[in-house]
Amino acid sequence: METATRGALDRRAFLKHASAATSAAVMVSLVPRMAWAAASVVETSNGKVRGSVYASASGSSVHVFKGMRYGDTTGGEYRFLPPRPPRKWSGIQDATQWGASCPQVAETQDPFYAWYTAIQPTNEDCLFLNVFTPGVNDNKRRPIMVWLHGGSWSSCAGTAPGFDGTNLAAAQDVVVVTVNHRLNAFGYLWLEDKDERFADAGSAGVLDILQALRWVRDNAAAFGGDAGNVTVFGQSGGAAKVIALMGMPAAQGLFHKAIVQSCSGGMRIDSPDEAARQAHALASALDMQSVDGAALQQVPMDKLVAALKRVADPFRPVVDGRNFLRDPYYPDAPAMSAHIPLLIGNANTESTYYLQVDPNNFSLGMADVQRRLQHFLKTDAARVDALVEAYRSEYPAYDPSEILMTITTDYLFKRNTLKVASLQAAAGQAPVYAYVFARQTPIQGGRIHTPHTGEVPFIFGTAKAAEAQVGTGADIEPMTRRIMATWATFARTGNPGNSTLPHWAPYRDGDRQTMALSMDSQLLKDPGGGSRGALEGLPYYEYSVSRSAFVKG
Repeated sequence: METATRGALDRRAFLKHASAATSAAVMVSLVPRMAWAAASVVETSNGKVRGSVYASASGSSVHVFKGMRYGDTTGGEYRFLPPRPPRKWSGIQDATQWGASCPQVAETQDPFYAWYTAIQPTNEDCLFLNVFTPGVNDNKRRPIMVWLHGGSWSSCAGTAPGFDGTNLAAAQDVVVVTVNHRLNAFGYLWLEDKDERFADAGSAGVLDILQALRWVRDNAAAFGGDAGNVTVFGQSGGAAKVIALMGMPAAQGLFHKAIVQSCSGGMRIDSPDEAARQAHALASALDMQSVDGAALQQVPMDKLVAALKRVADPFRPVVDGRNFLRDPYYPDAPAMSAHIPLLIGNANTESTYYLQVDPNNFSLGMADVQRRLQHFLKTDAARVDALVEAYRSEYPAYDPSEILMTITTDYLFKRNTLKVASLQAAAGQAPVYAYVFARQTPIQGGRIHTPHTGEVPFIFGTAKAAEAQVGTGADIEPMTRRIMATWATFARTGNPGNSTLPHWAPYRDGDRQTMALSMDSQLLKDPGGGSRGALEGLPYYEYSVSRSAFVKG
């Protein structure tokens, strides 16, 4: 079986759907149907909050607290400045409604994406977090899982339907926290300004995350959590945020384990020179002669958001000599986080998330594929020919579109993600566990295989909300149970091994053991490594590289 699946987990030879008998054996209700039952009051470090309690038919309950402040407003005179703690309050504040999303260019609300990209109305008063916990004030020390949403460093929010932590908290007896923080230029605008107030503007959004983690530390016990067992986890842009925290001195001690899902451009952040070009591009889009922090504070929020559309290179944290002294995982792993256990991996065909916007992308000719790869990889025809040949040799049954999705998935995601795994494993102080999520979605006739974000609904138990992407079927519930158990077990112990999986050996660069997560999970040695090696010599993908060249041709 390993020979047949050694490449990109060839769907023809590897992936299987659960049989009716297997499904029947495991189709136990993941979380009993819940109904609103009562209010729940907790005293936080800033004041009392009232959340809601879901009571289940079995008697279990989940306490849900929405829109809790971990920071004061970042608007007006506080735009681009480090976050400030919220002011204390008297009485009891309501925590039953989501807080505002941070300013951004809104993503598409196509149902395929909306479960992940849907946001609340935006406002610069947006430093809110949400807590989902099986118990409050009960003296229990549950693992805490802090979710950092994706959307590059530019968009989305912690309140999307797919990130509802109720089911994960109930099924695995963990505390789930989701966070909103500043994005794009509001969180990562490099201001070479003599005004010392703006010295941290290029990393303000990450400073927000640190503020949220301090809130979690200070309030863990009240929400039934263990401040000494905090896992940060994130997917795509959220994975880049986790990696950034690993390389940020001020973050040390605020988390104890890390889960990195589908890292793309996260190994590096902005250099001061690149960040300065982005800042000048924004000023130009606003018809400003110079990049002036005080003047930019006066620009209306909506006008600043509109100007973001004219800046091609996305904003992200900066090696500013204050908060970041170097890139997080370049040229090596940060010594400060060598002791952090890491769970890290990818969806098997990430790039179909982007390709599926046009049905014609799944019936391409090889000449079109080669032309797209030349533009995307910024290399010559000879190099692309050699690359295509390496992948066709490993996957002789693949059609041209499948070759494109496999190469672009490897270049955009798997290569970078596994480089982080190798660097962290080389540090040798904590275990690294690698995975590839291999469950195929049945939508669109199965042609999009296993797209980017595909594992997320199975972690949170929100497959119903994400039905337009993950589809339906007998495998939904058992896969949810498996992935939930894997993520929560890692958060609890630092080892993802559990009874739903075969033995999972740590990742080492010599054999690159990788768990293929599906209804027929297997531990494989370096799946896809033979063809992926043909990418060596090309620069690692960074966020400044547009995906449109391979998506639109």
